Amino acid sequence: MINKSFIIFFLIKCTLLEIKNQFYLLLNKFKFYKNHNFLNYFGHKIFNKKLFFKNKNIDKFLKKNIQITQQEKLKNLKSNKILVELLLPHHSEPMIMNCLIAKDLQKFYKYQIVALINKDDLLTKKIAESFGIRNFIYLNKSNFLKNIYYFILALRLVNYNDIEKKIIKLKFSGHEVGKAALENYLRWHNNDLNKKDKFLLYLFLSKSMLTVDNAKNIFKQNYKFFVIGELQFIPNKLLFHCSLKSKTPVYCNFGTSIINFIGRFYKNYRDRNSVQLKFSKKFSNLLIKIFKNKNLIDIIKKKGGVTNIGKEIVWSNSQNIKTIRFQSKIKFYKYFHLDKNKKTVLILPHAMSDNLFNNEWNVFDTAYDWYYQTIKKISQIDNVNWLIKPHPYEYKFPGVSARDIFEKLKTDKKNVKFMNEGIHINETHKFIDLVITGNGSAGYQYTALGIPTITTSDAKYSNFKFTLSPRNKKEYFNLLSKVDKIPKPTKDMIKNAQIYWLSNLDILYNSHGLLPKIKQHGLFKKKLFFGKISKTKIVRYKKGSFSDDIFYQIKNKNRHSINSSFYLKHKKKYNLKLNDI
Repeated sequence: MINKSFIIFFLIKCTLLEIKNQFYLLLNKFKFYKNHNFLNYFGHKIFNKKLFFKNKNIDKFLKKNIQITQQEKLKNLKSNKILVELLLPHHSEPMIMNCLIAKDLQKFYKYQIVALINKDDLLTKKIAESFGIRNFIYLNKSNFLKNIYYFILALRLVNYNDIEKKIIKLKFSGHEVGKAALENYLRWHNNDLNKKDKFLLYLFLSKSMLTVDNAKNIFKQNYKFFVIGELQFIPNKLLFHCSLKSKTPVYCNFGTSIINFIGRFYKNYRDRNSVQLKFSKKFSNLLIKIFKNKNLIDIIKKKGGVTNIGKEIVWSNSQNIKTIRFQSKIKFYKYFHLDKNKKTVLILPHAMSDNLFNNEWNVFDTAYDWYYQTIKKISQIDNVNWLIKPHPYEYKFPGVSARDIFEKLKTDKKNVKFMNEGIHINETHKFIDLVITGNGSAGYQYTALGIPTITTSDAKYSNFKFTLSPRNKKEYFNLLSKVDKIPKPTKDMIKNAQIYWLSNLDILYNSHGLLPKIKQHGLFKKKLFFGKISKTKIVRYKKGSFSDDIFYQIKNKNRHSINSSFYLKHKKKYNLKLNDI
């Protein structure tokens, strides 16, 4: 039974929070009006006059895009519909990319497009309209009474004393609302190492439950495809899951304009937690066959892959990092005060609040659990040096850090060292003997360079089988106990890791041609973005672009898109019709 005083306290808190949120909604509307001429906006709302933005480059882009759309003259569209998710109001690049993908699917299938957007997000709506989208579904998050109602449902779903322990397993209408709630909580509010804020857990649980009911209503319409970008967090995670459960195929893209894009089809609900970049066994084996006899490491080096481990372009907005170059292993050991007679194991924790549940299996519940238990275990193992390097982009995420956990455990063993967040070791692989990661990029990078790697969950490269992957805690801790005796990876393991690395660098990715290449991982550079895109020549279906990749992907029923130039080069010799969705 739920204690009545506890219910009353949390309901009062929830009500006050909702009042606060209503105030912020009004404030955001005021900020919205600052982007428009006041009289022009109300002329648009009341008399349907043309809307103008204060940022003239937005108007220029919209005008050009409308002209291109009008030239398409799509005829005889079927009554079937594609739903496209446009729920990120503060970042126009992924919203435009989702529109481009929806248009590519429309060209192939002749289906109509419906956009799912936030109420009052006028910029995103105008972008969608410039692509010829006229039908909209609005996700309204501001219904005061409905939010209170679902908070009460959350209170009834799990007992106050059990919520921390049981939340990861909680389901509502058959959906993993507990994971979605915990994912949101750990992303934005994981500030206390000792206990979680139960009110916030209930709050995110209520939002997850509300999203499920909204999504179930949305997907009653029997859409033929659902185009989505982000697969994490509320509401996207549960929209994605509900789409698959309703047997609506999902198309999602991975990437940014600066690193280009690769797309994946999802068809089965059982794949809901499969990482976007996990290639099927068919595709993995095909890539191994294509590249088996080629010298790949030199290509990877030329592309900057080896020297850039830990400071790749995806982390390009990272804080100022000092690069240190060691001339010998002796100097490396001396710098970190390591025992030169012992092997050195590099531990690479993840950002504790990113990609928490995007895997098909995991030895540990979260990245935090993995790292916490790993540090406790290695503190009991003295026959190797342990060097911990925090994630290069960790500082961007709020909440608990790798250093916080390390200091909490008060690990003062001489053979356990924590690397300063402000340094980068050039060519680290020359000085270490083994790497441990949950499922990070280090799994293929270091294996490709001949360093054995232990991973503890399903990873994007799992089907290439080149890491040591224990499937339970007993196996994992046994490996740690004999870590000094783990041999080098085999030649096949090294080759397979190199193949995945090269494919992940750029050979499978492609540009859509429209989006300007701007380094903006994180904060959207709106003024710069629209300044550049307004000057870009718009070609809707550019030959050799990501549009062609999608065309071949659809034609061959492939799980992942393949760069069209790579596809055309190899299609005669190899069967690229994989049918592996």
